[in-house]
Amino acid sequence: MGTISKATVLTVEKHGEEVREYTLQLHKNNYFEAGSFLQLTLETKKDLSRWPDSRNFSIASAYNQEGNIRLIIRQFGSYTKRIFNELQPGSECTVKYAFGDFLLPFFDKQATICCIAGGTGIAPILGFCEQMSQTGSLNRLHVYYSFKHANEMPGVDLLRKLLPVENLHFFCTQQEMDQIPNRRIVFEDIQYADLNSTYFYICGNESFTHYFVENFKKIKAEN
Repeated sequence: MGTISKATVLTVEKHGEEVREYTLQLHKNNYFEAGSFLQLTLETKKDLSRWPDSRNFSIASAYNQEGNIRLIIRQFGSYTKRIFNELQPGSECTVKYAFGDFLLPFFDKQATICCIAGGTGIAPILGFCEQMSQTGSLNRLHVYYSFKHANEMPGVDLLRKLLPVENLHFFCTQQEMDQIPNRRIVFEDIQYADLNSTYFYICGNESFTHYFVENFKKIKAEN
């Protein structure tokens, strides 16, 4: 069923014209696994016997005792436009969480984890980074992240703070940047030592995920 909670907006950070990063404080703070998603509605009525119009967003942070969660939202359609217009610091919304099975390996604590993200698809990967930083196992996490330009790369500062530099692979598609390839990620960029033991996570738009999934199927990747 999920937990239904009011949430207060703590901060809003702009990443270009189309992307916003929201930090919310949950009024009901229950544990969730990194990689989960939530449903957000702008309705704040106490009686939610019928769940109102809402949108799904990956949670871009790990569980913490303070009840703070991060969302990275791209404006796409009328409802996200409303979110951009109405959710300001101090305002409230309602969320239902947590859902999904895009989760870190539960039993395997040793294998390499390779995350491939495009745009706002970096959101659940940021949650992975925070959760793994709590267990001291970040050296096995490798991130390949493609963004459009310098104004639209949410999470880069956090990734650089948490991960070893050799585990980070950035790509910028619409702007030349120092020491960052000016192109999309291609399948040949992905490096791994053992195909059968490495876990691959892919998050982006439909064409992005389809491209990588099909290529991993061709080489018979198991995870």
